[in-house]
Parts: sequence; structure tokens; C-alpha cells
Amino acid sequence: MALCALCAGASAQDTWFCGEAGTKLDYIRKDAKGVVDGGQYQYVVKDKAVAGGKTTITFDVVMPGVASMAGCKVWTEGGLFHTDINASLGQFGEGVTAKGNSPILPENPVIGADLGDCSVTIESLMLTSDYSKVRFTKHEKITVEAGEFDCWCLEYDTTDKVMGLKAQNHTEQWLAKGIGDVKVVTKDKKGRVVSEKELVKVSK
Repeated sequence: MALCALCAGASAQDTWFCGEAGTKLDYIRKDAKGVVDGGQYQYVVKDKAVAGGKTTITFDVVMPGVASMAGCKVWTEGGLFHTDINASLGQFGEGVTAKGNSPILPENPVIGADLGDCSVTIESLMLTSDYSKVRFTKHEKITVEAGEFDCWCLEYDTTDKVMGLKAQNHTEQWLAKGIGDVKVVTKDKKGRVVSEKELVKVSK
């Protein structure tokens, strides 16, 4: 299958997300048995702004069963890519906020380089996610329903603690410049697939 037409022109200067306003990225989620579990949703890119050495991309999330969600944003500054962990929390109700940060990614990755540990805490939900062994491990082309993409594979371990319960997982996250997530596979500590996320369509 040919490289996806909408990302074929991606350059080294593109960030780890789509910056073309009006682009729609459709995803599905699969459960441990590979069955689509109803987790179908869409990212709709709203705007890309460049100011003072910072590139900010805003987007909406369209999710079945959720009437409205707060707008989301990601940004690149000083060669590092950040995700606003609070932007998409509207799905959990008003007043839900998070502390900390998810992995901060270099725009120019080096395979095997340690990207540091990090943590996200949502106190009102009694949830903490600790990230460790964060690093890019592969640079390869992969094919999903949306097409073929030139990807970097980010891997990390997470320890999630919710109301006294703990789960440990390992995640492989394939990212394409100018697109973002292409495929995400999460496995438990025994290597069994817990969930999968896949890009199924890119359109304008």
C-alpha cells in the first residue's frame, strides 16, 4: 500500500501531530481479543499557530456518547513536543484537573536515548500513572487501515494506581511526523495485549 497521500510531504520540521487545519483523523480501539470495543473517535485539527519559537496545534475530539469535550492542544518549543494533559479532561466532568506531564518527546529522536521518567496524577479520580523506560526504539514504515506511514516507535512502561489497585503495562506507540499516533499497542506485564488503537482514516 502506498504512503498516505496526506502525510507523504511530511518533513523533518513537522511536529508529532497534524498541523493542517480541517484534517480529520479517525481512530478505533480494540480490546484484548482484538474486537472493536466501541471506542471509535475522531480528532479534528482546528488551528496551527507559530509565535516566539513555539508551535501550537489545537484540535477537537469527537467521541460517541460524549456531547462535548474541551478543545485539546499540543505544542513544540525548544525542540520538544508537549501534550496538554488537562485539555481533554472535560469528558470526566467539570473541575477535573491533572498534575504532572506525560512523556515529552524530542522532535529529532535518537533511538535508545532515555527520555526520562514522568507522572500524571488526577487527584479527584484517585488516579496516578507513572511512566518509566521511555525511549524511541525503532524507525520503520508500518501499514494500518489508513495507509502506510513512516513511523518512530516510542516504548514505555506504566504503573497505574487507581483507588488502591495497581496495574503495570508496556506500551508501543508508533508516531508519524505530521500525523501523530498511527498505532498504539498496550500489553500487561505477562506480554498479553490489553488494548490497541489504530488510525483508520485521514481526510479533509
